Amino acid sequence: MKKSSERQKQSKCPSCGEAVQANWRICPVCETRLQELGCPLCGQPVKENWKRCPECEALLICPRCGRRLPIKSTACPICQEISDSETTQADQALVEEVCGIELIHVPGGTFRMGDAFGHGVANEQPVHNVTLDGFYIGRFAVTQAQWLKLMPDNPSRFEGANRPVEQVSFDDARRFIDALNQAHHGRYVFDLPTEAQWEYSARGGGKAEIYAGGNDIDAVAWYGENSQGRSHPVGKKAPNGLGLHDMSGNVWEWCRDAFLEEAYAGHAAKNPWVDLPEPDRVVRGGAYHLDAWSARCARRSSCARDFMGPALGFRVVMEKG
Repeated sequence: MKKSSERQKQSKCPSCGEAVQANWRICPVCETRLQELGCPLCGQPVKENWKRCPECEALLICPRCGRRLPIKSTACPICQEISDSETTQADQALVEEVCGIELIHVPGGTFRMGDAFGHGVANEQPVHNVTLDGFYIGRFAVTQAQWLKLMPDNPSRFEGANRPVEQVSFDDARRFIDALNQAHHGRYVFDLPTEAQWEYSARGGGKAEIYAGGNDIDAVAWYGENSQGRSHPVGKKAPNGLGLHDMSGNVWEWCRDAFLEEAYAGHAAKNPWVDLPEPDRVVRGGAYHLDAWSARCARRSSCARDFMGPALGFRVVMEKG
């Protein structure tokens, strides 16, 4: 009997001379790559630093954890397993009793924030790791019926109890949240989501998704091509993996952060929040009158905090007091 097929046809590493086997991918001593990298879907030769295959456009590296995707896989099995586990362990939805806002628990975690698909603009870069503590977020944007529980009038252009309240300034949203906090007497603490909380939630816990719920915009969003030029009642489109609706399209959503073009270059690694006095505030998610590009999870835009233009709404986050 031959010695284990001549020890699986040993050869030598071209860099350090270490004995290596033909099926090894890297040298265990100097980590030189011994096998040519290929696309996990089409097999096209690719380079170490490429994020997408130039032939079939498949992802090569998981945008959430940075691992190289295995052969015949379109998603990272490790991150998918973690995400599925988090979803099954998530708390049941809570309904606060003053306005009837339904809130979904978002487990904490680390994700790759920013435009991992290369579809956006400079202010969506660099893609960077962000770690968040767990929080609760509204299943829907705040509706007009919920708004009128605490506020004297309805500013919305397209009226309807279950439509999102819109034409709301940042300061108006803050006044609603202040009234909501007062009504709960410190039992719960409500706020606008930070920009990082918003994107993490929209992407179902940081998944590699273009829109909130997947890559098929018509399934998940009201936008310029399907909305007939108006807002729609919340929850009529498919939810994302956390059970959240309309984070892409329908109405823009105010975030807590001041808007800086270069914000991502200075983000804290954990729970980032741009807390500055700048007048412009972040809005996210696109709207019923805009294109699909504006409804991407990574899209960042801004409005002056006192602006009450069309299709400006919000949803709330909550922590237990």
